[in-house]
Amino acid sequence: MTPRKPFTVSRRGLQEALSHLPMLSDFGDAQETFDVYVGASGFEERVLGIPKHLGRLRSSVAGAVLLGRYKTNQADNQRRELELIPALDSLGGKTQFFDADSPEDTRRAIVAALGEYAGPAPIRTLFDISGASSTLIFSVIAALTRLDTSVRLTIGYSCAVNYHDPGSETQNRPMDQWPISHLRETGVSDVVTNELYRGIHHDHLPGFVVALPSMYTARLQRCLSHLGVGPYSGATGHGNVYWILPMTTDEDHRWRQNAVRDAITFLMFDAPVSADINGNDLAPDVHTYCDIWDYTSCLRHVIEQIDRQEGANSSVIHMGTKIQAIGVALAALGRPEVSLVSARPGSFAAQTYSDGIGSMHRIDIDNLQMVVRLVSEIGMLDVISVDRG
Repeated sequence: MTPRKPFTVSRRGLQEALSHLPMLSDFGDAQETFDVYVGASGFEERVLGIPKHLGRLRSSVAGAVLLGRYKTNQADNQRRELELIPALDSLGGKTQFFDADSPEDTRRAIVAALGEYAGPAPIRTLFDISGASSTLIFSVIAALTRLDTSVRLTIGYSCAVNYHDPGSETQNRPMDQWPISHLRETGVSDVVTNELYRGIHHDHLPGFVVALPSMYTARLQRCLSHLGVGPYSGATGHGNVYWILPMTTDEDHRWRQNAVRDAITFLMFDAPVSADINGNDLAPDVHTYCDIWDYTSCLRHVIEQIDRQEGANSSVIHMGTKIQAIGVALAALGRPEVSLVSARPGSFAAQTYSDGIGSMHRIDIDNLQMVVRLVSEIGMLDVISVDRG
């Protein structure tokens, strides 16, 4: 019998992939040239931040400027475009529009602009997420990943100076008692899945959801019911929803963190927000906290939970921050069995949503396709032959 050659087996861990992910940094004042700019036509003033900053630096866009338009708050968005379009035009590229609510239209716009790119270097892409919805963030990153040419992706993000604060009197009241004038969103659109993250689901398997909620739970309830999990589905088995709750060290925004936890606690115990739930709370094994600025930890939490649910139909509902959405997108691209489910608000309170242009930040991913490949390889086994010498 031929003797078996000795070998070692090791599993590829999260840390190997995470080590290739850059941290969030200040946007900086260096003059730059990008091959393409992708952004969103939103109503907030902060959508002007990065385009105007690039203009002051005399930075430029050599190729296409792609701007997504939304179906919600169209009049508010059009008013802001009167300032946004000239700022984008100053960068050199002619602005082209696409449907920001449609993953397929987003993909087609990116392929049309970059599909024939034949340069030897990676495509230098600036994706300004300052006005981007989670759907647009997911769609753009997926579309860029599928290009044949490697992408050097810079994700830009401009904060607002002030975000809507209903004041301490309203903050301390149950949310179902808030005046309509203090709500930042109203209504719920249809539940949709992102066709660029189709998922692999089987009828005989139970559902499992990783959810990043906001304090407004109407859209979340709609998505959970659509997936057949949660308190209104008739399938409330322990552990079919894992919550990634927001965390912040900013004292001005701590009330939001507490409001999200309270809203989810009342939702899961099927009680009105104004009710007494007698000390019930989310179990430690069905939730965690993730800093609103930490996309790498968000990626880690999603991957860990999905990998623990091999015998389930896994979905992600993201209603968290824009920065966290980057981590969700990378995790979902690395786990193609996962579907992304969302529901847009009927409208936003544009006049009170946020004010001003604050600090600007960036994430520079040198090779997007390589990062996604590394994420997809988390958990794979390496079998290495050992030479006895």
